[in-house]
Amino acid sequence: MKTTVGTVFTLAMLVLGTGVADADPPSFNSDEQAYLRELHNDNIPVSDDQATVTVGHDVCNLLAAGGTKEMAMNALPSNLDMAQRRTIVDASVTYLCPM
Repeated sequence: MKTTVGTVFTLAMLVLGTGVADADPPSFNSDEQAYLRELHNDNIPVSDDQATVTVGHDVCNLLAAGGTKEMAMNALPSNLDMAQRRTIVDASVTYLCPM
């Protein structure tokens, strides 16, 4: 489960805001925009849209590698309550994960 562990680590690091910033302004597709809109509407703290979209895609990768929603929620930082973590995971599945 090396891939899963790496994904979990990436999830935590990006949500904590320690990911590497991209110098170019991000360009989001309509699904990514809807994902961000849902998080903003649900008052999920988002300080970096690009990192947040990356976290959403990492949730999808974790699930595709055999991880569970619970694993994804537990990988997110403890400063988010479980309802916020669930919202991030559910929004990732709804808007970003391939069917």
